[in-house]
Amino acid sequence: MLLDDILKVGEVCEVSGKTIKVGVCSEKNVEYINYNGQAVKNVGIGNFILIRKGFDNIIGKIEGEQISEISKISTYSNMNEKIERILSISVLGALVKDKFVHGLTALPLVGNFAYIVTENIVRQIFAKTDKDTLTLGSLIGYANYPFTVSVQDLLCSHIGIFGNTGSGKSNTLAKLYYETINQYSTNNSFQKNSKFIFIDFNGEYGSVFPNAKVYNLSTRSNKGDKYPISNEDMQDKEFWSIILEATDKTQTPFIGRVLRKYNKMIENNRCITTNEICKLLFNSQPKYLEVRPYLQDLFSLLGIDPQLQTFTQSFLINAQSGQFRTTYNDYNVTPDIIHNTIFPQRDTPYIEVDLSNSFVAFEIALIYKIIDEISRNYIIKEHIGPLMARAKTKLNLLDKVLEIQDNIDDNQIEVISLSSLNTEMKKTIPLMICKKLYDKKKKAKRKTVETTLHIIVDEAHNILSNVSNRESEQWKEYRLECFEEIIKEGRKFGVFLTVSSQRPSDISDTIISQLHNYFIHRLVNEEDLRKIQRTLSFSDKATNEMISILTAGGCIFSGLATNFPILAQISILNRENQPHSETVSILEAWKDIK
Repeated sequence: MLLDDILKVGEVCEVSGKTIKVGVCSEKNVEYINYNGQAVKNVGIGNFILIRKGFDNIIGKIEGEQISEISKISTYSNMNEKIERILSISVLGALVKDKFVHGLTALPLVGNFAYIVTENIVRQIFAKTDKDTLTLGSLIGYANYPFTVSVQDLLCSHIGIFGNTGSGKSNTLAKLYYETINQYSTNNSFQKNSKFIFIDFNGEYGSVFPNAKVYNLSTRSNKGDKYPISNEDMQDKEFWSIILEATDKTQTPFIGRVLRKYNKMIENNRCITTNEICKLLFNSQPKYLEVRPYLQDLFSLLGIDPQLQTFTQSFLINAQSGQFRTTYNDYNVTPDIIHNTIFPQRDTPYIEVDLSNSFVAFEIALIYKIIDEISRNYIIKEHIGPLMARAKTKLNLLDKVLEIQDNIDDNQIEVISLSSLNTEMKKTIPLMICKKLYDKKKKAKRKTVETTLHIIVDEAHNILSNVSNRESEQWKEYRLECFEEIIKEGRKFGVFLTVSSQRPSDISDTIISQLHNYFIHRLVNEEDLRKIQRTLSFSDKATNEMISILTAGGCIFSGLATNFPILAQISILNRENQPHSETVSILEAWKDIK
């Protein structure tokens, strides 16, 4: 490799481990140097520099500089009289046969010359052997050189995108997947073998992907979209355990017994017989006072409130003996007597209820089983009571956001907007969807590993936080364990997770540590900075200090897809494809329109 003396900026004056100090010649203390008729930017903090040692071309990165006092006495060389500043350099690797090799292969000697790195050398440093790359922007400090990343190294990994609000993280997330989908959208194999799920907490990404299926879920009204689930999901014990935040030892087994009752009702397309209701009432005698509120809910769902009113008017309970008696003090009460009293001359044995609404059918089975099992001392009300309270609230909300479908369309790109969900459902729905999709991939045959599932979670601290006072400790651990399993084992099944957040310090340490690649935008909070600095690979002091002063769109890219942290400026998407995350104009809101 030929190096022109015009590019020579100084010589090595100190070698201490991998830290090198280079003295800069006084005539090279200018911003630009004329090289072959072009203005080449001189070295500065964050730039690369090349040090020639014999036939070795050592590549370093400038981490800092300082002014050195100019010596007036020359004892060795006139060079000392020309030195005005000292550069601190960290060795990154070397150029071997015009290819960059990362790592400490050689150290320079005092007196070796240092050179400005030209664009063709920068190209060799960042050169990728992969044919398929994504161009996401440009390098900070080398504006003419594009920021490209290997598709295999980046997309076949778990990705973290972090930065304060307004730092450009939403644009980075959108840019990354917009370019990926746009680059491969015409390939039939890509359309067939990939799936992208965007969990959008703030409703920002609905317009980014033109071909995406957007679900605007809402618990505030019945006008929102409904996310499709199958009848198989409705009959899955783990699905309901997630929805109802069930405990493992008592509530989850109870849900399993409820589902057996529910399945029987659905298979026969029949609800509950009048004989079952009367037998249920008869068996409830010892625990009647405990189950009376549930009886009122059950009769209301079945549309037979008058029958319950007739029952309470015709029969009384002896609290001491736990027996029913008639108003005439007749204790000889049987199921047949109850039936003849509340269902006189009824033609059909079944209570006619529309079971097309699966959530109503499940609620009927749920209330029926708790009455039945409390009456027979199978369960303790205090153990199942919290589950029933959650179910009463959530089943109504689920009917607004979920829809049972026999044939679910397999959309390649889905954006699930959660901005109109209440806080409780914002935690439940993403967990339910991600767990369902991950389990489906995990249970599939081995050949389906050729397909990939990409789960992208924006504002991930909402669902991956390890600090929450709104839920029980047991449920929080279950929620985190589900996502931790995805990030630990998902790559074996072709499942990859991308998380974006403005508060990385709130996210589980396990999840942060298992990410492979990071886009770090501006962060100013001390806890966030400490957490990120612990996880960045090959991070140096100068790079860490830049995190808090990055401009909007600027980021530090680090991870397995690069040999060392890269300062990059992510390009802004076209107006029509930008996420809706821009800051509102306060002047437009306040000023009168003329």
